[in-house]
Amino acid sequence: MDDISPEIKVLFGSETGTAEEYAFDIETALQTNGFKCSVSDMDDYEKSELESEHLVVIVTSTYGNGEAPYNAEELHSWLESEEIDLSSTSFAVCALGDSGYPNFAQAGKDFDKFLEEKGAERILARTELDAVFDEPVEPFIEKLLDWLSENGQAYIN
Repeated sequence: MDDISPEIKVLFGSETGTAEEYAFDIETALQTNGFKCSVSDMDDYEKSELESEHLVVIVTSTYGNGEAPYNAEELHSWLESEEIDLSSTSFAVCALGDSGYPNFAQAGKDFDKFLEEKGAERILARTELDAVFDEPVEPFIEKLLDWLSENGQAYIN
């Protein structure tokens, strides 16, 4: 029997650093509450690992007029085009954007859609934050912790 508890993987896509900062805020909150968690820049993450992840939290900004940030482009394209089975993966998305643009938080909306299309199970409704107004990540963290307190025993350290 495998006694190693799975880890919650937080992946971030960020141009200016806000999504990265929020990803580490999420990691700190989860670890403080006893959950096994790690953060990875999407550029540094090995895409093929996604199929073996149990729970993935995506934190991404949107660049320009709806594009994924530079460090998220490869994972974004891969998810859009590859035939992969994510039916054993659960996910949550925290999408950052600028509400002044017509494609507000589009990169996060894309990741949310791609993960669902590949069979992953959404555990929370997508959260969209307006980075221009410095909307805090704490409400998303609270929702995630609430879900984990009910369903996340496997991720306890």
